[in-house]
Amino acid sequence: TGLDVPYNGRAMHRGDAIDRSTSGIATATHTRHDEGWRDMVRGSVTIRDVARHAGVSISTASRALGGGSASAKTRTKVQQAATALHFVPNTAAQQLITGRSNVVAIMITETPDFMFQDAFISSITSQLMNSFTKANLFPFLVLIAPNDAEGFARLLHNSRADGMVVVSFHYSEQFATVIEQFGRPTVFVGKPPLDMDYPYVDPDQLQGGRMAGQVLTARGRRHIAIIEGPTDMHSPHERNDRTTGCVRALHDAGLSPIATIPGPYTMRHGIEAAHEVLTEHPEVDGFFTHSDQIAAGVLHLLHQHDRHVPRDISVVGFDNFQVAGLVSPPLTTIAQPLNQLAEAATEMLCARLEQGQWPYRRKIFPVHLVERDSV
Repeated sequence: TGLDVPYNGRAMHRGDAIDRSTSGIATATHTRHDEGWRDMVRGSVTIRDVARHAGVSISTASRALGGGSASAKTRTKVQQAATALHFVPNTAAQQLITGRSNVVAIMITETPDFMFQDAFISSITSQLMNSFTKANLFPFLVLIAPNDAEGFARLLHNSRADGMVVVSFHYSEQFATVIEQFGRPTVFVGKPPLDMDYPYVDPDQLQGGRMAGQVLTARGRRHIAIIEGPTDMHSPHERNDRTTGCVRALHDAGLSPIATIPGPYTMRHGIEAAHEVLTEHPEVDGFFTHSDQIAAGVLHLLHQHDRHVPRDISVVGFDNFQVAGLVSPPLTTIAQPLNQLAEAATEMLCARLEQGQWPYRRKIFPVHLVERDSV
């Protein structure tokens, strides 16, 4: 409209900028804006302008910016043109052209307080969001209580997501049905239950459990308890791979676990389970826990009962999160590669969305033993 706004005793015109002198008094000086910025302010930069600037067709420019099929060279050229013109894409228009929303749901069936306290879920979610953002996708967090399948179905429908990554899944037929009816590409972080055939990425849980059992038996431990995570994160007839790996290592040494106690991935579970083991099996001399957080609870309980670690009892965790180095004594644990898991899940889903097929159905990453002072 050409509206002039009075400023500091004179009229400011479009194209004027505010500078601050060393005295802190604002003064108006005229500057020449680049054309891209001027057009963005006026709201006149369109996909047509970006296409013309990049020397490609409008449909090619739209695909390149919307995550559709385009060569890397073309995608880079179009993105550079969009940056130069300060183009802000109209996502609704993109969806009409490409048939995609570029939204990716990240599913977590946990309570909010647990999600933000659990190191694995908070870390892997953060890395997934970063990976999808770098891939020009919009992560949409679907955080739902483990017993609210109806709410999950509603959130998933409203998200209009092109695909989904399942980070934390407590098995139920209702949730399995919702995922099946979703009908869009879905990848799991962690092996899905046996009767759910979805692509997944996972650390080598069997090998991790075996490593834990081997390091405990090598230390001469003979009475070993396993404190597991939740049993509802796999099918009812399945056995947890971390437990299976550890049990196999114990069997190789002619041993069996004296106790196997499932529960949540929490410090409280570690405290309560360790108390149960000490009460019923005072001869215990080793613990393998399914998470570092559980191990922290075990160490706390052992300290209260004057059981010295590692002189009297050895403890091995799983994760290698920050808590492992902060507890006393520092925890020997199995490290899993969260960054690689997140990148692989992103790569798999992006390939499926862009090329129409999965690059592979599963990808297993090696784990390694981090030796500290608890064994």
